[in-house]
Amino acid sequence: MENSFTRAPFLEILILHQFLKKYSYRDILLPLINDLKLLYTEGLQVSVNGHNVSLKCALATISADNLSAHSLAGFTCCFNSGRICRFCMISYKDLRSHVNEDDVIIRSSQVHQYHLQALRESAGISKQTYGVVSECPFTELNYFDVTKTFPPDLMHNLLEGVVPLVITRVIQALHFLHIVSLSQVNAELDAFNIGKNDRANLPQKLPQSVLKQNTLPGSAAQVWCLFRILPFLIGHYIPEGEVHWDIYLKCRDIGDMILSPNILRKIIPFLSLQIGEFLSSFQSVFPKTFTPKLHYLIYYPQLILKFGPLKQLWCMRFEGKHQYFKRLSHNTCNFKNLSYTLAKRHQLRQCWELTSLYSLLQNNYTEGERAVPFRALPLEIQKGVIGRSEAEDIQGDERLGVFSSLMINNVKYCVGDNLIVDVDEDIPIFIKILKILQFRGAWLIFGKLRIPKTFERHYHAFKLEDQKEWILVQPGEEKEFHPLDTYVHDDTKYITLYHSVHSSG
Repeated sequence: MENSFTRAPFLEILILHQFLKKYSYRDILLPLINDLKLLYTEGLQVSVNGHNVSLKCALATISADNLSAHSLAGFTCCFNSGRICRFCMISYKDLRSHVNEDDVIIRSSQVHQYHLQALRESAGISKQTYGVVSECPFTELNYFDVTKTFPPDLMHNLLEGVVPLVITRVIQALHFLHIVSLSQVNAELDAFNIGKNDRANLPQKLPQSVLKQNTLPGSAAQVWCLFRILPFLIGHYIPEGEVHWDIYLKCRDIGDMILSPNILRKIIPFLSLQIGEFLSSFQSVFPKTFTPKLHYLIYYPQLILKFGPLKQLWCMRFEGKHQYFKRLSHNTCNFKNLSYTLAKRHQLRQCWELTSLYSLLQNNYTEGERAVPFRALPLEIQKGVIGRSEAEDIQGDERLGVFSSLMINNVKYCVGDNLIVDVDEDIPIFIKILKILQFRGAWLIFGKLRIPKTFERHYHAFKLEDQKEWILVQPGEEKEFHPLDTYVHDDTKYITLYHSVHSSG
């Protein structure tokens, strides 16, 4: 089933890239800009409880990869020389010597206007001087600030930039130091019993080119999966405290914080400190490798304060939408006025999807259904059913639905999965799902408590201690909607998170 969130992005404009050589961004985007002006000044008239309300809208952010962001915003699109950053005035040659935000001059609206004016008035000024080549067309919106509207995209910058760089450089070092070879990494990947939740993003085998290049095969989701499970693949080969492995672990530390959908303000200074330490360590261990995407990390703490968690603004869902258009282009076999064909097919499909009030929600479904009498359930589960439902009239032969999996509100619950049900001092508390029941229309999820015994930094995972007590939760009561897999190493059970979690407050 197609992920329902690929339905959420709407289509505004669809053009072939070749037209950008003939027409300017302003020519192409002018209809959208005019609509945005009306939405800001006049708004939309809607009826709420019988009263007409005017809802006014503004353009908040634009999500794009670095090349597209710089092209649209009017910055230089060269990332290996000159001024390569849309956040500051740093030059490429100075990247290695500036690993803190305090070391650079931040771009501001006033400074940017000065740069544009200088370009217009002084023909002798090179576009490389300030890293500015043109005015962004969205500046026609009187509230728009080009220096504050293009957040970094975690998909392209982190998962397809920093993470592959760190993984490849670490594997290269471990290979040439004869700690673990590339063939051993691939052999471990072949033999690895990957969890069913991670299986959808099973990493690809690493080609020999990994030993010479800093790129990884596969999608961003596959790279993210490899990033998380790498310690279970090769951690047992690597001695504690190995300097190259420590670079990977530091990258995991900051990656887990940056990728979190909920970030507390109080951890921002700590994140800034961790990023600075990671960049300094990386530069010390790998002095010949420092990329613009590493440099962009230093702005993440302040950008999180400005925009909120950056994961909410990444391009992952938009890339998923792009895959739909690529499949449609292949299937239609029509290359005459392709933009029109794709746009029309998309709008017809979206029209059909929006005929349902709940079109953006995935249909709820179950798997592995069977009916059991109430008396056949373990005593602890019987008590939980009675306590949660407050039903005193349950008869022993009343039948309940028992399921192996449940999809509800776009979250899938499966027997055997782990859920985070609480967070205590930033330590997650898990349950392993053992029973999914439906009783008189209500969904009940029963599991056994799993307490993190320690956090094993070498494996960047929590070592688990299973408890005997049963825990009851209902869908939506979990603290994190991503189900987690259990991994076993040396008869010890581990869980590795997708991102860091925090206690409330």
